[in-house]
Amino acid sequence: MPAAASFALAAALLVPAQAAWADIAGDINSWLCGILRDVCNWVFGAQVDVLKSIGYDGILGADFQNMLTTAGTVSMYDISHTVWQVAILPIGCGVLSLVFTIKLIQISQRMDGNQSLPGVKEVVFLLVFFAVFLFLIQNSFELMQAIYEVVGLAISRVVAAFGTGDALDLTTVSVVTTDDDIPALVALLVVSLISWVVVLAAYVVSLVVCWARALQLYIMAAFSPIPLSLMALDETRQIGVGYLKNFTAVCIAGLIILVLLISFPIILGGLTGASPGTSTPIDGIANGLAYALQYLAMCILLILSLVKSGSWARDIVSGF
Repeated sequence: MPAAASFALAAALLVPAQAAWADIAGDINSWLCGILRDVCNWVFGAQVDVLKSIGYDGILGADFQNMLTTAGTVSMYDISHTVWQVAILPIGCGVLSLVFTIKLIQISQRMDGNQSLPGVKEVVFLLVFFAVFLFLIQNSFELMQAIYEVVGLAISRVVAAFGTGDALDLTTVSVVTTDDDIPALVALLVVSLISWVVVLAAYVVSLVVCWARALQLYIMAAFSPIPLSLMALDETRQIGVGYLKNFTAVCIAGLIILVLLISFPIILGGLTGASPGTSTPIDGIANGLAYALQYLAMCILLILSLVKSGSWARDIVSGF
């Protein structure tokens, strides 16, 4: 009887102890999975906020005078216009005068005593030619600004049609972290951290590309009298034509960048995961990881597209 009572007491003590140990292990597993899940969702949510801020932020749609803001009284527009006026414009007029002299010498060499009237006609045409190019050179900065404003009109119409590209919904990312599988959640956390770096890189690249475009436009506009004056001579005309194409390409690059930023959230919203179809918890894990990797790949594609926007614009203009 004492032996039976002792056995029953020991059994009663052991059974709750095993259940309590199992509950503690399950609680720890759920606690760790909850932390990993929250961290993953927070990282992806922060990435969404960064991606929203990449869109149309004023640089692409600003007018020519205000592409780059300033903290003082002198802006980049003032610097480029002053350089154009006091330094480059006299050089352009001097080059045009040289071209006019060369053409006048060529006309005089073709003139003889029996062809005086045709020679006078050519001189009159040369004077008109010189007056037209002098007008273009003296207003070259405003001409470049007008080209920019034409592309800016196209940009504003695209924004009016599609918005600024900041609508982004990645709530499906939360679906991939519903299973309490620590290895899968750790793998997803690694992917989310890597994609976080890529998203930050995309943000920096988008700003750098937009700012670099604005600086390039200001510099090219400041030096516009020189290539435009070279258009007056047959031998150097392609230099001026190439300059106009390049300036137009830089302006069009802004429209390409805007299209990329608008379409990027739309493409992200259409991503779908890949499920192995095993009807096990591994399906959700694989689906989530596939979605995260596609998301990472699209961020890398955005960076490459932003970098290549200038060359794409040149390819478009080269067909004109």
